[in-house]
Amino acid sequence: MDVNIFTDNLNTKVFGRNTVIFESIDSTNTKMIEDLNNGLNLEEGSVYIALKQTNGKGSFGNSWQSDNNLGLWCSILAYSPYKKNPISLLPGIALTKLLKEKYNIDAHSKWPNDVLIKTKKISGTLIQVIPTNDKKQNACIIGVGINLYHKKEDFDYNIKEKATSLIIETNKKVEIENFYKDFIKYFEDIYYNEYSLIDLFKTHTKMIGKKIKAKNNNIETNVFVKDITKEGYLIVETYNEEKKIIKEETWISRASLDIDTNY
Repeated sequence: MDVNIFTDNLNTKVFGRNTVIFESIDSTNTKMIEDLNNGLNLEEGSVYIALKQTNGKGSFGNSWQSDNNLGLWCSILAYSPYKKNPISLLPGIALTKLLKEKYNIDAHSKWPNDVLIKTKKISGTLIQVIPTNDKKQNACIIGVGINLYHKKEDFDYNIKEKATSLIIETNKKVEIENFYKDFIKYFEDIYYNEYSLIDLFKTHTKMIGKKIKAKNNNIETNVFVKDITKEGYLIVETYNEEKKIIKEETWISRASLDIDTNY
């Protein structure tokens, strides 16, 4: 596929101006990290897109089903100091806004970086940070997977009832290059403008004020989501105590927004 269809008429100033297309690759995150470690001078805003990933990666060591041409599988590069923090929230917010505003889909952001439609996941993000040759700067590789063309039977059995796609929700097939241009434009607008990511997350999530299932040290419990801190940690109430989620590995939200929210 010609990379020009992803860059022609792209309405951004930085992000996506350098876009690289791979017909098939193990992982765009892995490839970008390898290239940076090998001394390739990639400009901020560079994007790697794979039409297929043979070893797509999700959060917490999970795999991401992307060994097909049914979605947008890409990695976006940003360098510290980041214009927006916590940067892990940004891609989910950008996609949620895009789906709401251009497709009239009631999407919502799930902490820390998933996007749901009702209770089904349409997108996830994997953030990886590595040092650069400049000891004062880190490279943040933002891996994003967005399900575009999946029909229900295209999902593996274990996620069939938990996943959705753009075509399932709209019954319309959008050209991948057009969707990409819209997404990267939303991403850049949020990154460089004055928006507070925390305020945007609160606007585009349904978690605040809801009871969810959470997991702590492999023990699942019901918690009440009270707020999100300026650093991007969730504050939840359980056992009449407040707990701050310091690490994603410590408390994992379980997408249980349909559970009775009365505590």
